[in-house]
Amino acid sequence: MNVIWLDNRSRRGVYGFYRSYMPYARINRKEQIALLIDDAHTFAPDSGIKAEHIIAGLRLRPIGELSLLIGMLVHPDHRGQGIGHKMMKGIADKLASNETYLFSLPHLVEFYQQHGFKLTAQAPNDIAQLFDKYTSQGKTLVMMVFCGLC
Repeated sequence: MNVIWLDNRSRRGVYGFYRSYMPYARINRKEQIALLIDDAHTFAPDSGIKAEHIIAGLRLRPIGELSLLIGMLVHPDHRGQGIGHKMMKGIADKLASNETYLFSLPHLVEFYQQHGFKLTAQAPNDIAQLFDKYTSQGKTLVMMVFCGLC
């Protein structure tokens, strides 16, 4: 299994995958999407990808010059097998190339810390406003920023 980055033409199956397991997710065309695909299936960018072949996915949403890691999702049949760690290792170079934030559920903080994120209470205005929007809706989230090997 390798991480692949999709272009806008290959996303149809991704919508089905997220709709099945994270129905509140709203994917926009500006986001970069990374997937882990079942090895038994080959991926041809021109033919698209089927939701049933996706093992895990995550999205990087551009916010000005920054990125926000969102929508990390591992198929329920593959949880507890280190797939999330494989995804994070597979996108490490992309994280290092841009200032990247994420809003973590409290029980996932240690997971993200293992992959170069640290807790932060300060962020650029666009990120801070988005964080305030989510937390004002009653969501318990923790803001983190990627710092590599800090």
